[in-house]
Formats: sequence, structure tokens, C-alpha cells
Amino acid sequence: MEIKYKLYPYPVLSGYSDDYKDGQFDVSIDISRDGYDLKISFQAALTCQSLLDLIQNEKAKYVYHLECAQTGFRTVSQTNKVTETYILSSKQVNGKLQICPFVAAIQDITGYSSADFHNDYSGISFDIEAGCVLAVGKMVTVDISKDIDDLANTPSIFSITRNADATCKQMLVDYSGRKILIKLPLDDYYSYKQLGNMPQAQSILNSLTVIPALTYVLEELRAQSIDERSENADTLWYRTLSKALLTQFGCNIESENYNSQNFMELAQKLINNPISDAFKMLTSSFGISGGDDE
Repeated sequence: MEIKYKLYPYPVLSGYSDDYKDGQFDVSIDISRDGYDLKISFQAALTCQSLLDLIQNEKAKYVYHLECAQTGFRTVSQTNKVTETYILSSKQVNGKLQICPFVAAIQDITGYSSADFHNDYSGISFDIEAGCVLAVGKMVTVDISKDIDDLANTPSIFSITRNADATCKQMLVDYSGRKILIKLPLDDYYSYKQLGNMPQAQSILNSLTVIPALTYVLEELRAQSIDERSENADTLWYRTLSKALLTQFGCNIESENYNSQNFMELAQKLINNPISDAFKMLTSSFGISGGDDE
């Protein structure tokens, strides 16, 4: 969505019109990495008192329209706060992300008038319908590059194999080798192999195997001293894991700060949050509607 010069049947505060003789609407937009996701921070600067009053009285809100033409992603974030943060999954966007800031009515407004109106509108009031734009900020276009570490690609540091011990009925994890070895009981292993041929099942498989295995390894590393951790430096899994933690999360695995991490949460983020996709896949397969709260 691109903001184009547009005429409205009522005054709109914008940089391309003189509907208001005073007042400005600007938004500072800062984008940073939150693991593999994007953290978008909005800081609104609105100097029109009549519009500020509408927001304070919950008749209008700051509205941020986010759209990525390449992926078809489109969403709207609404807030009555000057500062707002939105977390955007990297799975949803690629290429150019367009962000358009507005102030919009969230309910019908009767008899709206402003002392900041241009003299041509002096003494005139307007009825504004819910959803109508009241102010337009400058559109921001951001190039989103797919810079996902190989850790999100399961075969890179994980190897799924069957457990040679037929009496073992539980999944086991061995990180003593080049890769993290996930050993499955025989029946589970063959089920995994069959499901592995279905791309749509990958998020479910990652949630069942990789997430618990990675959580286990992260916890095991915490139990070791920093010197003991560094002894794993020759393994592929340790080098890849260390790089991903440092570049995507600012976490040095060979520091005391590592010990304070929430490893269940971190493991999910490192594999690009497959659990949400797994639930969507399961609800879709069983014909269940998501979002019901009983």
C-alpha cells in the first residue's frame, strides 16, 4: 500500500495538504532484530490538540498499516499510545515492507471541528465515520533480507536416527559428536521417516524432536563451566549454535550471561518458532477453528 495524494470530503492533517494551518503528524520507526523476528518500534509525534483529544477520548487511534507485496502479508496495528512495539515474524515478510502511519477514527464522530483547520473551514464541523483517516504520516519502506542462520534448517546440526537398543522406549539425545544425535525408538523412528517426506509436517516434527533436544543441550551447557563448554568448539553443532546465539540474540555462550537465559523459550526462537505452525497444521488437518476461548 502506497500513500498517494488524496482529496477527502473533510480536513485531513498531512504533509501534502493545507487542510490544517497548524499541527503536524510524524512517526519515527525503528526496526531491529528480535532473534529471527523483527521488532518494530513506533514513536508518534502529533501536535494537533483536537486530534490528541480524540485519541485521549478513545474516538481515534494511531494506526500502522504494514504490507509486504512479495509475500501478500498485510496487517494493521492500532494503539492509543505514543510509543508502540510490534513483533513481526520473519516468516511473514521478504523483500520490501511498507509501513504507513495514520490517525483514524475508531467510532463515528459527530460535529468534529478544530481550531487548527485552514481558514477555509473556519466555523465548519464534520461528521466522521468510524474507520476514516484523520491524519496521514510519511510512508516508510524497509528492505527485509532473509538472513536466517542454518540452525533453523534441521539437518544442519541435528541427526535423527533409530536407537539400537530395542528395549528403550524414550527419545534420547547425544551431543558428544559432530552433530546433535536424536535417537528415537524403532517404531517412532519409522513414523518419523514417513512423516519426514511431508513438508507440511516439518513444524510438527521439529516441535516433537528438535525443540526438546535443543532445550536439553542448552540446559546441559549451562551446567558446565565456561572452560568445559569451549571443549565442544571442534563440533559443528557447537560452532553453529554459538554463532546463532551471538548474532541473532546477542548471547555469548561462553559467558556468565548465558546462564540467565530461558532455554525453553530460546530453543523455540532458535528453530524459528515451529510450535505455532504445528498447531495451525493440526487444527487445519482436523477441521478445527483456531482462536476459540472457552
